[in-house]
Amino acid sequence: MSPKEITKVDITEEVFKEPIEVINQLSSHLGLKYTKVIQTYVMEDRRLNLTLEDKGSSYFKGKVVWIGNKKDDTEGSIFCVDTRDEIKQINPTAENTENVTLDIKKELIKVSTASKTKCSVCGKNIEIFDEVTGCPICEAKAHRDHLADWVRMKHTCPVCKKSLNVSSTGVIFMD
Repeated sequence: MSPKEITKVDITEEVFKEPIEVINQLSSHLGLKYTKVIQTYVMEDRRLNLTLEDKGSSYFKGKVVWIGNKKDDTEGSIFCVDTRDEIKQINPTAENTENVTLDIKKELIKVSTASKTKCSVCGKNIEIFDEVTGCPICEAKAHRDHLADWVRMKHTCPVCKKSLNVSSTGVIFMD
């Protein structure tokens, strides 16, 4: 391997956009095989690993099963990861992720996590496994279920106090 050969690629920007952006990066560097099902990309061979790190220490590892869109159609990618004991969805966002790196040599996506935002309802940190949503007016972030429950009870945003409602599918909208 020549000293100038690139072995690590920052894919943070792509992860925060759309799954196709991530797939394009993975395909160009690793030649991964996948099957597209609607807006989800299912890995045909489970050779791509994903690890979560906090302050340089790894606390979660597994094989990527699929990469897809967020349920609420906001920008960003969700990774479904199989640890052999469980299947978890990883939801990297600007609020819980410092950077995402693809290690080409190790066929590994490394997500450096750091909780930077607190839920506007419960006050706890928004972590990488949490489903997150925001006020459509002021964009205050919260755990999805917490904000939906708050709006169902109070019909307002917990931060800007503007009038909101929740659809039958759980989407928060302006009243």
